[in-house]
Amino acid sequence: MNRRYVRWLLPVALFSLLAANFWARPEWRALCSFDYWQNLLRYGKVLRIVESRYVHADDVKFEEFTDIALREAVRSLDKYSDYMVAEEYAEFNMAANQEYVGVGIEISEFSGRVTIAQVFEQGSAEKAGILSGDYIVGVDNEDTRGETLSEVVERIRGEPGTMVTIEVERPIHHKVLSFDLERMEIALDAVVDIEMKADTVGYFKIRQFIDDTDDEMLAAIETLEALGMRALIIDLRGNPGGRLDTAARMAEVFLEEGQTILTVQSRRGVEDVFRSRGSKHSFGGQLIVLIDGRSASASEILAGALRDQGRALLVGQKSYGKGSVQSVIGFPGGDGLKLTSARYLLPLGEAINGTGVYPNVTVESTPEHTVIRRLQVHHLRSLTPERFDEVFGFQPVADEALSLAVQLLTSSAAMASASK
Repeated sequence: MNRRYVRWLLPVALFSLLAANFWARPEWRALCSFDYWQNLLRYGKVLRIVESRYVHADDVKFEEFTDIALREAVRSLDKYSDYMVAEEYAEFNMAANQEYVGVGIEISEFSGRVTIAQVFEQGSAEKAGILSGDYIVGVDNEDTRGETLSEVVERIRGEPGTMVTIEVERPIHHKVLSFDLERMEIALDAVVDIEMKADTVGYFKIRQFIDDTDDEMLAAIETLEALGMRALIIDLRGNPGGRLDTAARMAEVFLEEGQTILTVQSRRGVEDVFRSRGSKHSFGGQLIVLIDGRSASASEILAGALRDQGRALLVGQKSYGKGSVQSVIGFPGGDGLKLTSARYLLPLGEAINGTGVYPNVTVESTPEHTVIRRLQVHHLRSLTPERFDEVFGFQPVADEALSLAVQLLTSSAAMASASK
């Protein structure tokens, strides 16, 4: 080979390798786009004009202006994509890891009032004696009765270790009570309300999908099996989702090895198929999953996979319809980007984003009934239905979806026993 050609061969090969790697990175390909540079220069021009001519010079800071521009641009893509400054990104990571910081309450707007719908275990609110059903009327000696739900939430938020004073009106006696509460990190159990609903029918509620939710679920199943459970109700109502890999591991407890759980389809058409690898502790009994309009993301994946594979009957309402994947990217300055990068497909090929998972058996309910049922969990232990009506102004409501699920499983068990 001619030496002159050999001398050029290595640089050309090296350049080709670098070019191939460069082109393989989608975020780098924009650097070769005329449109990218044209719009970047357009933004820079506007930024310079605003900084030099806006009447209130102190109100224009390049970093803040850019933060706002990026946030609004990314949020315009869809309701799940977001650009987060450092503080927001830190809060997002805390929430994603289920590191809850607060006083241990869930609040909702009910009958025009900001109401404590649920009091969590291990929080300072429970220890102080706050009850579900209490109306929040003040925070830190500021009357909040004219404020929105989000405004009250913002007042209660704060750093762990700091104190907040919450004033509540207790409808049982219409007295206003004041509680000094410490904001703290609270580890919430993912699987709760583990109990037998009938002689052979077990029940538990899953309220989040985090790292060890599958382990908590297995422990719950073992507990119920020891009590004679042969059929199971899993309650996913109100569950906003969480970790996809955890949902896949949970599905494996009920599916056979090799059965499809989920397909993830990206913009470029690359598919990642999740298939069951089986489980050391499998449950083969009859199964009903309860869902509603607030069951989202990982909840929909678990419910949809079990429905499509003929493993579970879904009872309740159509789920939320959050069937997309968000990639999260952190930047050196502490800010972060959450961007929709793929979508979920259920085993039968259904894309649920924006449509949701439909139950096999629909049981209608209202958001008001959901709140009422939460209030009943505590207060019907000490109040008769008549006294409950006097205190809160409404009758207790039946959990029709749960009652139907128990009825279906007990009747199935009776039929199976009679056929033996």
